Amino acid sequence: MRVRWIPVLAVAGLVAIGVLQTLVVAQSTRQPDAFIVRAAEALGGVARIRSLRNITIAGYGETAYMNGGGNISASPDAPQKWVSVPEYEKTIDLEHGRMRVRQRNHQNFVFAGVAGYLGAPNAAVTYLDGDIAWNAAPNNRFARANEQAAHARRIDMFNVPVALVRLALDAAPAISNIRRDGARQVADLRFPTGEAVTLATEAASGLPAWVRWTAHDENLGDLTFQTAFTGYLPVKGVMLPMGYATSIDFRGVIQNKLYVDKNAVDEAIDDLSAPADVRSSPPPSPRTLAAEATPVTRGVWLIHGQGGANSILFEFADHLTLFEAPSNQAWTKAVIDRARATVPGKAVTEVIVSHHHFDHTGGIREAMAQGVTVIAHKGTEGLFREIAARKGTVVPDAIGANPKPLKFRAVDDHLQLKDATMQVDLYHVVSNSHMAEGLFAYVPAARLIVEGDFFDVGWELYWWQKTYADNIAYRHLQVDTDVPVHGRVLPMTQVLQDIDRQTKAAEDLCARMQSAGVFGPGCPVKTASPITEGGR
Repeated sequence: MRVRWIPVLAVAGLVAIGVLQTLVVAQSTRQPDAFIVRAAEALGGVARIRSLRNITIAGYGETAYMNGGGNISASPDAPQKWVSVPEYEKTIDLEHGRMRVRQRNHQNFVFAGVAGYLGAPNAAVTYLDGDIAWNAAPNNRFARANEQAAHARRIDMFNVPVALVRLALDAAPAISNIRRDGARQVADLRFPTGEAVTLATEAASGLPAWVRWTAHDENLGDLTFQTAFTGYLPVKGVMLPMGYATSIDFRGVIQNKLYVDKNAVDEAIDDLSAPADVRSSPPPSPRTLAAEATPVTRGVWLIHGQGGANSILFEFADHLTLFEAPSNQAWTKAVIDRARATVPGKAVTEVIVSHHHFDHTGGIREAMAQGVTVIAHKGTEGLFREIAARKGTVVPDAIGANPKPLKFRAVDDHLQLKDATMQVDLYHVVSNSHMAEGLFAYVPAARLIVEGDFFDVGWELYWWQKTYADNIAYRHLQVDTDVPVHGRVLPMTQVLQDIDRQTKAAEDLCARMQSAGVFGPGCPVKTASPITEGGR
């Protein structure tokens, strides 16, 4: 778990997935399809929809943390972690094809950063002007976003039914496969700019019921989103929903929910045009991946660099084993390539996964596609089999259209990997409320522990008190050095000092919140339950 800003929600009120292309599509000479005309009539009439200048949606909501991939357990029945969105505003300038989304959010669960826990002092703000996407940055500056961002933000605009129908009236997208689905009429729409969505309308009224689209997800491949529109009420002759709920085709997760406080139509809005310096700057180039291997001890390297979190390389007599496939597919490929270059002539045959959270398994599809055996706690096997079976066709994806069988080796409480040159012991992480099915590694010859989310020197807050030291004592280990997925290699004495400092910061935060009459999750900071009977 890294201390990082939660992704800006974007769909129909909150989704966070990538970003899109031009917002205004060229007026088509074709007449709009009867399917779209009927939806427009239900929303207020073709003439009224065409005459709209702008819409502003204000409300609040919540979004599923990591699309459901950040829960304490990998079980499909695990309770969902939520990110709260106490302030949300989306303004769409329909006349000029522009949009601004402003929101403030914070986690409804214990986290390692103060801003993530309480909410950042400044709202996150994203923009779209035609095919230009940009973000608000510190010091009242703006930073241009990439073309993927522009594409995703166009999809987010389609999440407002009036905006979708207005754009469909103007662009006359190709409409196909019109069909009935119970009490609804459904059609597939492909816009001249390339976006493809499926729209359902109520057969009786013609009002849009939901919109569906597919996007790429690093962990899940092709991920289908569907936003339902509910509670239509009239505003200045236009019907607008009071509720948006977006679900995904992964474990029935409700990806986000938006509760509308106010719909505003054709009111005074800010100029949302791209600033001159943003318009003149090119979209950012893809990040250069630079994985480096730094020796830790004989046969162990820390693979790190620009592009992702750390992995740790173990050299055995006839093969290589990695600890973690983090961040994303491209980074994990760079890590595997660096491992092979570090020890030429030996194949990477295994990857140990510390725990299932999606920031720690963002590159797992790359590892699976390369035929690497995944070693993880037995409780995560079902999730990894789901991931291995999912296709990835929307953008280039390691697994692609032809999933391969998963190679999986389950760990219960302890697994020893050993040959004549290397011994690595894997242990189940116990007494830890962040990950119920986590593993850490121990290299007895060097007295070092390898871990992910047990500890990070960059954390501000630590909610798990003595769990790190308790796990080491429970396994009767002698540890001199910590080698982390997040952070840097440190001596054990400093790790324990930093945990004490971070725990004190969490306790101080709880006291400060309580004095202000605010009661957050995790407070007061809990003392870990003894692992052994009778305690110590």
